[in-house]
Amino acid sequence: MKRMVILAMALWVGQSAVAQVEPTWESMADNYEVPEWFLDGKLGVWFHWGIPSAIDEDRPNDDSHYGRRMYGLKEYWSPKGAKEDLDRTAALTQWHTERYGHPSEFGYEKLIPMFKAEKWDPDALVKFCKDNGAHFIMPVACHHDNFDMYDSSHSWNSVDMGPKRDTLKEWKAAAQKHGLKFGVSTHLYWSPKFFSAARKYQKRGTPGWEFFNMDYDPAKYASQDRWNEHWYKRCWEIIEKYDPDWFNNDCPYPNERTGKSLGLQLFSSYLNRDRAENGGSQTVVFSAKGGKDKRAYTPNVERGGSADIQAQPWMWATDLSGNWFYRKDAVNKMSIPVMVGNAVDAISKNGVVMLNIALKGDGTIPANQAAYLTAFGDFLKTSGEGIYGTRPWTVFGEGPTVINEGRQQENLENFVPQDIRFTVKGDALYAFVLARPTEDIVIKTLAKGGVYADEVGAVELLGSDETLAWTRSAEALTISLPKTLPDDLVIGFRITSVRAQKRAARYPAFSWDTVPVAFHFGNSPALLTEAEAKFVATRSNFICLEKGHASGQFKDTETGIEMEARQLKALNPDMKVIFYWNAFLDYPMFQAHQEYQQHPEWWLKTVDGQVDIKPNTRLEMKRYDLSNPEFRDWWAGVARKAVVEGSCDGVFMDAFPQVASPDNIPLWGQEKYDAIQQGLKEIIWETRQKIGEDKLIVYNGIRSTPTWQVGYDYPEHTDAAMIEHFGHFNSGSKECMLKDILEMERACKNGRIVVFKGWSGFTFIDGAFMRKSLAEKQEIARKSITFPLAAFLVGAQENSYFIYNWGYRMEMGCLEWYPEFDKPLGEPLGDMVREGWTLRREFEHASVWVDLESKDAKIIWQKQRGGK
Repeated sequence: MKRMVILAMALWVGQSAVAQVEPTWESMADNYEVPEWFLDGKLGVWFHWGIPSAIDEDRPNDDSHYGRRMYGLKEYWSPKGAKEDLDRTAALTQWHTERYGHPSEFGYEKLIPMFKAEKWDPDALVKFCKDNGAHFIMPVACHHDNFDMYDSSHSWNSVDMGPKRDTLKEWKAAAQKHGLKFGVSTHLYWSPKFFSAARKYQKRGTPGWEFFNMDYDPAKYASQDRWNEHWYKRCWEIIEKYDPDWFNNDCPYPNERTGKSLGLQLFSSYLNRDRAENGGSQTVVFSAKGGKDKRAYTPNVERGGSADIQAQPWMWATDLSGNWFYRKDAVNKMSIPVMVGNAVDAISKNGVVMLNIALKGDGTIPANQAAYLTAFGDFLKTSGEGIYGTRPWTVFGEGPTVINEGRQQENLENFVPQDIRFTVKGDALYAFVLARPTEDIVIKTLAKGGVYADEVGAVELLGSDETLAWTRSAEALTISLPKTLPDDLVIGFRITSVRAQKRAARYPAFSWDTVPVAFHFGNSPALLTEAEAKFVATRSNFICLEKGHASGQFKDTETGIEMEARQLKALNPDMKVIFYWNAFLDYPMFQAHQEYQQHPEWWLKTVDGQVDIKPNTRLEMKRYDLSNPEFRDWWAGVARKAVVEGSCDGVFMDAFPQVASPDNIPLWGQEKYDAIQQGLKEIIWETRQKIGEDKLIVYNGIRSTPTWQVGYDYPEHTDAAMIEHFGHFNSGSKECMLKDILEMERACKNGRIVVFKGWSGFTFIDGAFMRKSLAEKQEIARKSITFPLAAFLVGAQENSYFIYNWGYRMEMGCLEWYPEFDKPLGEPLGDMVREGWTLRREFEHASVWVDLESKDAKIIWQKQRGGK
């Protein structure tokens, strides 16, 4: 076993150059990062299903521990009290004897043939979960009873016995088909103790000897190397064979003191395995009920709650069956309205909801449990906007109902309309009333002068078009009771600030009808012809006019862009025209260049006192000293004149990656480098002050390289970012491309615009390609469009725009148009599904698939759904 652990660790070291997570709590805490899919998805379904599911449904309550109770194990496990636990065990032992026979003659192993799963349809079950809002499932792989629900090397398993099916394999296939993440849950570690009272009935050499863990001491198993190594092997087999997106360890594990840290070795190996496959990024979730440092895993707060917002994401798990495994008429003591309220409470405190469904032995869902999930699904259909993709706000909420901290403390009390919970996404604040109101809703937290500092611009009822009446005072935000409330148990409101309304007003109109396309180019000789301008104005609402545009006609860029903006907006009044103004380099084709040349104190100097000039260019372009406040004021003033007085809708601030590159530190020195970074933040703020809230600030941009990334913090006061170098310019590795796609997805979900530039299989710096004829370049571009377009589509969100060409001058393919741009696309049917380096996504009228490793892609354009 030791050799196997070392080999597994070495395998991942050999496959990846990324730093390894060490098997220590400290290293786990430093490296564990919950993936966005988990934080965004919010709801999953946990399936407890196995041998106990097929036992007579009229059995007494066994608290999901039939296997230990039938043998009369008189050990205190229950938190409710030892006597109650012993009485329950005695009743169950007697019932088993009367119903099936004495445990010495009819042991737990003889229950296995009853578990047939004859009606189990994982595809239909997963679809039911998805239809009711779930984004992931997590079946139990092995419970305390030592029976594996998969094709296991352990001989007691569901393939060789019982249903004769690999349930994990089928669960995963169904999850992938429906675009849900797939997790597994193991409860194995307690197994030797669980069956300790069955030991007296076992005989060496019989199959039951292995099943009842006879080779391990039920009192000392936690310090037995053989058991700990056996546990590791069983768990690692699940990980290797089924590659789960989520691994939940429900029980204890081999610890540092008695188990030679095999638990931490398994958990860290799981993370390292994932990081090795994903370029150092973590895409999986590891959850557990306990550990030395909660930053090292996702805590499973089973049947519990949180009194406040948790710094780390956590899992609120409750059991809809009231017994974890199916028993007739058993159901959670928590009412359905309270369950929905508790779920929203958990989400407002950085929690993710897991609802356990206990399937019947035949594989079907009991109606009383389905009712819970359906009720939550109905709520999500109305108010999911304020749940999915949200994060906790500054405070979780208000109201009299107290939620206790910790496991086994879940709230069973009814909420009242004064119980309010908050979430936030982008510019929207969501307020949920946890019980249906019958009078005006009073939210004290949102009073003027409180934690919500912005001026409220709008209050809207989720799931309704009704115009609401509301007032805001120093005491509260008061919402008049809507005339008609949705038929949901929890009522949601969207609250938008005046500032956010102004942001929305300055954004270009967006549509999924076809591929959302933007333009970004310049034409140095002259303005666009009438035909060219009409071509642009009828195909997009969003364009950035590059440096030098029409400067041959008007002698400077500023005038050229102003005149072009007027022409385009006359053709399309909704078009947003952006003025290009480099944030770091002095281009001579601007009128402002003349004034800059007169201020040597604004020129950036290297550590040896030389003027910093961009190398390898035909133009002598000095770099700006962004740390100089007088320069920043001048630069922002130029932007103001061009934008406010020049008919433009915003400014494009170029060269952020050049400013931020750590390669500049030796050139400028650390102190100057830090001052330049701070100056960049300051110039954005000053520009916002000068151009106003109704204008756009676009920056270039978001970029990943093998050694550094930039643009991920979305500089404050900006609206949009460009991903300029996707797939090229040292950003073409699968790791870099994935990071850029994920960042586009995240930025747009956070309310930003992202312009995604796809290159036509070559760029303007590729001399051999640029010497080809225009017809040859056009042909190459037509053949190369599928990969960058598919990469864009799998990650695109509202306010994502695609650009495709081989440069920035009009003759570099900037006015080329492709058949793909005219095909119906339609709304996305969920976010992308990732399997290693393969990404796929469904739209109303298109299916998209892309492999970042091979750079292969496919887009299947479909007829309108419904046969139209």
